[in-house]
Amino acid sequence: MKKLRGQIVIDKILDTAERLFYEQGYCNTGINQVIEEADIAKASLYKHFESKTDLLVAYLQRFHERWFGRLEAFVHNEPNPKNKLLAVIDYHRERQQIREFGGCPFIKANEEAGATDPRVRAEIQRAKLRVKAFIAELVAQSGHKRILADDELTQLLFLAVEGGVVEASIFKQTNDLEFAKDILQKLI
Repeated sequence: MKKLRGQIVIDKILDTAERLFYEQGYCNTGINQVIEEADIAKASLYKHFESKTDLLVAYLQRFHERWFGRLEAFVHNEPNPKNKLLAVIDYHRERQQIREFGGCPFIKANEEAGATDPRVRAEIQRAKLRVKAFIAELVAQSGHKRILADDELTQLLFLAVEGGVVEASIFKQTNDLEFAKDILQKLI
């Protein structure tokens, strides 16, 4: 029972940190605000997270696991191997709409903390490389036209999605992700 209560507290802290870090940014979010909005004691936060950076890393890890699980499920709902590649773009488009074009949490965290903390940078790199590896698997299984080599198509799709998410954040629309999808359809 004690372990369950501990997990509930951790989830409250991480839920609050996720919302605040994404909406306000890491640097603009103070530990006291997280404590107050999570409605927990200061000791509870420090029992589970020794520092604000530890909290950021834990948030990034949990966020990535949840996000990636949804990506896999979304893509694997598509039976056609070529269309799985297009589904990667559709997933990113959908997530940007859900997040009201707030951009990529990893890029945001990298800009604020990745340059100064190697643990944060490593976590962000791990998340991005996992997505790229997932795309590479899909490319290899897609039976695409071979206009591009597998590694070239993988890199193109990865960069198109990353750039499309940045554009969605800046212009508050998903037109560039749709454009990337149209181009990809011609290549697969």
